[in-house]
Amino acid sequence: MARRKLDLADTIRTALAKPEASSLSEALEPWDDEELTLADAEGLVTALAEITDVKPLIDAKIHGETGTPLQTLAVLFQNESSDDATRLLRDRGITELIRLFDAAIVVPECPSDPLLTICKMFAVYVSKPGLERIVAAVRRFPDEYMWEIVFGVFADEGHPLGAELIDRLRDPLPTDFAAVAYLDLVNAAAREKRLDAHPFDTEEGHKRLEAWLADSNSEHFSYAHSAAAALPFIESKARNSLASLAMDHADTGVQMEAAWASAYRGGTAGLTVLARMCEDPQHSIMAQQYLEELDQADRIPAAAREPDFNALAQMCQWLRHPNEFGEPPTDVTLYDTRELDWPPTNDRRRVWLFKYTYAGRNEDGTDEVGLGMVGSITFALFGETNAAMSPEDAYAIHCCWELDVNDDPRAPKKRSVKAGRKLLGI
Repeated sequence: MARRKLDLADTIRTALAKPEASSLSEALEPWDDEELTLADAEGLVTALAEITDVKPLIDAKIHGETGTPLQTLAVLFQNESSDDATRLLRDRGITELIRLFDAAIVVPECPSDPLLTICKMFAVYVSKPGLERIVAAVRRFPDEYMWEIVFGVFADEGHPLGAELIDRLRDPLPTDFAAVAYLDLVNAAAREKRLDAHPFDTEEGHKRLEAWLADSNSEHFSYAHSAAAALPFIESKARNSLASLAMDHADTGVQMEAAWASAYRGGTAGLTVLARMCEDPQHSIMAQQYLEELDQADRIPAAAREPDFNALAQMCQWLRHPNEFGEPPTDVTLYDTRELDWPPTNDRRRVWLFKYTYAGRNEDGTDEVGLGMVGSITFALFGETNAAMSPEDAYAIHCCWELDVNDDPRAPKKRSVKAGRKLLGI
């Protein structure tokens, strides 16, 4: 059936009448990644208004905690929409989500995912009535990683309800992971001078920050990083004590955050630490960013700006990103560098290949070794390039991949060394 002939309200009604847990998500596949029209929005609001019993839509025994029908319906609100559809969802659709949220949160066995998804929609659609629901959900489900996403929406400098949400959660402070996500939100607002007083600048807040900075569990080092970022906004006596913990922390990123905090408050010692970190390829990019944020870019050593070193630092930064390996490589060395006419950017540029090693990373205990490229899009093509292939072959594969990423009509239908070499003329 053609997409335009489908009626969203009828599709939802039919799917909800079936007992199968996956029936709604399967029925809504034609709307996946599609822009909602005004007719779609009207159909969605109509279908939501017809729901009088929310319990079947949140029954984790039937659907599991993720992918409940209520969550699936709420996710539709984040589709791209026409302007008139967006207005209708804001003015009438959010009202229905509030009603369903209120009905669901009083159900003792209600899973967290549908309610936190609705909270995200309250944030995206700037719903002031949604704020009290977000606060209620924070108190009910504090240990959910999705709070990072929800609070991240409010962290945007232009969000009109960010300051009000911060105030509503000041006392008592959130607990568990919600506390860390909240801390990131208030740190962002404090840096942008949108706060009169930091919510963690209290006796209880100081204890929370100290606990995160003293935690030796490496899985919680990101919490210590957030705690260190709060230091400039804490009163001096507590700040000095907490800064000592941060500067002695096992994680270099936490130390750099403490150095930034010191420099933010006018201290020169932090600037010296950051300038020194610029010469460490594993931390150089972040240290340079800190100095630039502090308007102290002139302190970046010349050696850190040297092209080969900077390329190495870019590779290290990419490898350690949480979406990649999540930690620095055991070893990384220059594999090749040269100037090439680079089709994806239609210019001649210097490119680099780096060989990286993660000792004992593979399931059988062997080292994981690969190649990563810098100079255009910094990336490592896992499974497509390897340290045994020639530099020319690696560049060829990267060229094909980057053209494909850019939706360039020159991208070959099938990535291959032969096709890439032809494009590069090598």
